[in-house]
Amino acid sequence: MAAASLKSAPPAEPFVPAIAQTPDLFRQGMRRLAGACTIVTSIAPGQGREGWAGMTATAVASVTAEPAQLLVCVNRSTWAHGIISQSRVLGVNVLGADGLALAQRFAGGVPPEEKFSEGTWLTATSGAPLLASALASFDCLVCESIAASTHDIFICEVLGVLLREPGGDPLIYFDGAFLTDRPAN
Repeated sequence: MAAASLKSAPPAEPFVPAIAQTPDLFRQGMRRLAGACTIVTSIAPGQGREGWAGMTATAVASVTAEPAQLLVCVNRSTWAHGIISQSRVLGVNVLGADGLALAQRFAGGVPPEEKFSEGTWLTATSGAPLLASALASFDCLVCESIAASTHDIFICEVLGVLLREPGGDPLIYFDGAFLTDRPAN
């Protein structure tokens, strides 16, 4: 007696609903991309501490390790953007969970001239302010700017890195809130 062969049906294709792209849906989707919270800083050319500028940002990423480069995306409508564009220097300060108050301070609601009155700030080789309590701080020179709609992407050469030891837990931004702001489920 010959063995009967069983034929299985081909696997069903997964159902994918129609996807519409709107600015609101894009923003909602991007809110679900958790990001490290940073304070991006700069200094107006020829000015001291009075020329410091800063903003909270999550659009920061590594580009290459050799040479050390990172990128920062900044909306052209921000006050800090103009200063970064003029000076071509910036600092990227990666915040720990203990940096929530500073993240909120630099996110808005505080006049630019008052933002740096909290925290211990060091002056980097480039002149950019670096936060002494950051998990990591990067001293950078802007080597290229790329226009992208309402933002500029600043590609930066990293001049130096300052690490906090011991490290600590990161401050994360997700779904429109800082991780430590989210209620427990």
